[in-house]
Amino acid sequence: MPDINEIINFFRNDDSQEQKQRDRELRERHKKSRDKYENMKYKQLWKMRLAKHIINDLKNYGPANLIHVNALSSLTKRPIRIWKSMNNLYRIVNDQTNKSSNENFIDIEYHEQSLNSIGHWTLLNNKDPINVELDLNACLFAVIAAQIGKSTNDLRNNVIDFLTNNIRQLIDQIDEFISLNNNDEKLLMIGGARYIGTSPKAAGIILDKSQNVFSHTCKAYGHPRGHASNTAVTGPCDSVENYSRTTNSMKSGFLSKSDQNNVAHLALSHEVTQQAMRELNNGATSMTVTLSRRDLQKNHRALPKMREYYNGEPYSEELDIIQVTLVLRHHQDKYNDPNADVFVHTCFPRSS
Repeated sequence: MPDINEIINFFRNDDSQEQKQRDRELRERHKKSRDKYENMKYKQLWKMRLAKHIINDLKNYGPANLIHVNALSSLTKRPIRIWKSMNNLYRIVNDQTNKSSNENFIDIEYHEQSLNSIGHWTLLNNKDPINVELDLNACLFAVIAAQIGKSTNDLRNNVIDFLTNNIRQLIDQIDEFISLNNNDEKLLMIGGARYIGTSPKAAGIILDKSQNVFSHTCKAYGHPRGHASNTAVTGPCDSVENYSRTTNSMKSGFLSKSDQNNVAHLALSHEVTQQAMRELNNGATSMTVTLSRRDLQKNHRALPKMREYYNGEPYSEELDIIQVTLVLRHHQDKYNDPNADVFVHTCFPRSS
């Protein structure tokens, strides 16, 4: 017959093993709960950073997507129908009426581009709006503006303010987009990152975004505005007056930023320049493009004048522009991004 102490020890050991197992299970549950919490916290921080990136990207004239369509629908208080073609309705954003009437809808059409390229927004039937000034990456805002009688720039700024003031709603939309994207939906429908060539203002934005910043693998600042006359600025390379004074050398310059924008618009639209951008996207780090007066006189449009400047003062009389040279590069951290805006290191006129 077993000793009573052996029996007691047996049950004690058995209880001890069960307790250890329960402790292990409890620790495992705590670990899973802690890991789940940490994962949720990480995802929340990631979405917060993404939300801020979306807002900042729009401030920097980044392309528009479905998040911005939702915001535009809320701001205009009108549902927006997204079409992929005239007979292919993709989705309706914020349709509260469920009515068949077309009177209250805003209609926009999305066009996918080649693989890894950003798409384009138009009116129905693949028509770009007319009589609407088109900023850089503003095709979505332009097609909405054309239908509601507002300016493209005002709409962009209104969306920036709306997203900034409704960050929680923006994060909720990111959740929805991630969920749909897991089901292979092309949800964001990003569109707009191309130089459409309808406005010198777009070229001006390209130049301003390249001014006083570094490009990929280059330790010299971009200075396209160092070749345009502007007596109101103080930066050492922000005008041809200051640039010639800073370097104590002769510099050529357009008579105004507006003149430079107009010529840069023509130059960036030219096929030779477009080919140079394709070379950049194929691995080149810097491309120099020189276009003649004849290249730039589209539809026999007269080019503006230029001057030579020395030590902060005009050195020559007004001269005809015979050539324009642009040095094109990549923005920092955008070497592998074919949809990023081109970096214009410099843009200057020549009289001979």
